Amino acid sequence: MTITVYGADWCEDTRRSQRLLRRLHVAHRYVDVDSSPEGLERARALNGGNRQTPTIDLGLGGDPLVVPDNDVLTEALVERQMLTRDEAHERLALQNVGDVERVARTAGGLALLMLSGTLPSGMRWPLRVLGLTTAATGVTGWCPAYFSAGVTSIGGPGDRPDEAERPNWLSPRTHAADPPPTTEGDLS
Repeated sequence: MTITVYGADWCEDTRRSQRLLRRLHVAHRYVDVDSSPEGLERARALNGGNRQTPTIDLGLGGDPLVVPDNDVLTEALVERQMLTRDEAHERLALQNVGDVERVARTAGGLALLMLSGTLPSGMRWPLRVLGLTTAATGVTGWCPAYFSAGVTSIGGPGDRPDEAERPNWLSPRTHAADPPPTTEGDLS
């Protein structure tokens, strides 16, 4: 089954939806409606003649998703059994560092590595370890300190400033795919 994202390179919602699909490790095909007349025609057919991006065809004969937010897209993937709630939760938890912060961490870590070569030998190794650790959290997008604290910078200004869902840098890690909280006495 092939998921097709009909979108535009300039569209923030298209980029957000594709980023979520990548974070969920869900294979998909991207069709830029600005460069593909056939893609634009198909997207309009799915939208009753309207041009809206992104339009996501999940296949299986279901209704397309039109400009879905991340929670709606995740829930649709779970409902169509393309992944389970647990898989979605685990995959989203793998990354907890936003895109802008990832670049800053990678660059900062590399700068620390370069700086370590100019220091006396007793100070080189601690700075090299710090530089490697910082660069690794940037490259992987996963910070053990954020994980331990249960927070994420994804969705905030540290992810994509022009697409920020909230004004603060860090927030508690929650997703539609999270299991619902249980209350005392809830045995289900």
